[in-house]
Amino acid sequence: MDTEERSKKRLLLWSRAVVHFSLCFAFGVFAALVPPAATGAPSIDVIGASFRPTVAAATPPLPDLDLLLVVTVARPDEDGMSLEASLTRLGNTLRLVAPPLLWIVVGAENRTATARAVHALRGTGVMFRHLTYAAENFTGRPAGDEVDYQRNVALSHIQLHRLPGVVHFAGASSVYDLRFFEQLRRTRGIAAWPIATVSSSDQTVKLEGPTCSSSQITGWYSEDLSTNTTETTRDSSSSTTQAAVDTNASNQNSSSRPPEINISGVGFKSSMLWDSERFIHREKSTGINQDLIQLVRQMVTDDEDKRRGIPSDCSESQIMLWHLDMPRYTPKIEDQEALEKESPMKVDEEVPSKKVDEEEPVTR
Repeated sequence: MDTEERSKKRLLLWSRAVVHFSLCFAFGVFAALVPPAATGAPSIDVIGASFRPTVAAATPPLPDLDLLLVVTVARPDEDGMSLEASLTRLGNTLRLVAPPLLWIVVGAENRTATARAVHALRGTGVMFRHLTYAAENFTGRPAGDEVDYQRNVALSHIQLHRLPGVVHFAGASSVYDLRFFEQLRRTRGIAAWPIATVSSSDQTVKLEGPTCSSSQITGWYSEDLSTNTTETTRDSSSSTTQAAVDTNASNQNSSSRPPEINISGVGFKSSMLWDSERFIHREKSTGINQDLIQLVRQMVTDDEDKRRGIPSDCSESQIMLWHLDMPRYTPKIEDQEALEKESPMKVDEEVPSKKVDEEEPVTR
């Protein structure tokens, strides 16, 4: 009996094994005969294609933008705290401008404001050059002479190193519409635009800029909105009289004398500093261009065929540059000493600044 039962158990185990093997074999044969597309499995071609290197579509090249040379000078009577705040605000604006852009800042040697200015420039993230000069020669002289000298330092640096681009004199307290820099880059000769000056101390708003006819500059105007007076200056070659927008005829003045142009309201191609006959003749006669800023002013007023307005119609409704003439805060002596102690900078720290004859590559 025991032998028969053992035989039956073995037969049952073998039967189950044969059934399982048959089912697995049949399932494998069925899976092999069914096309891969019917099962949704990836084909060999698809799997191989996923490992092939793909070539990305060629992106269009970026436009070759002209270099913007933004020149900022420090007022001799401006304290370090105000200058640091103004440069930080202006730097945040310039950081939003498409490169290439080079910010040239000029300051006096051995001044507290200069140390603070360099500290602010390093934190803006904008490519800059800081130029210095000796301020001892301007003791007792008008502040305007020192400001013009700073501009000459910047222009001499641009001329010496042949920095190609569009030059713009930006005030540290200026406010910009970013579209202004896009139009400034289109300058091929000389450009001019209207400026709005807001004075909180005098409670006045003043507009000054060029008058245009089909983007051609025909004269200059200065309008005081607080007194509703307008003064216009016609170019000597212009045969048309400039009409001032004012309802009171007694408040309209027109003359042909040389206009007083705000230097922040004009820009020009830097190549004119070494290609223009005006500058070449001056260099040959004197050996050095010591008063470049005066030649720039003459170039703006005399070279009428090279001037264009920004925007093209010089519209007052599209003012893209504002100058804020804010009152200056002069802290007390004890307050100033406390602020200097709390400042992270040392006032007497020597800050390395770039000299006029240093060369630094400009990335385009």
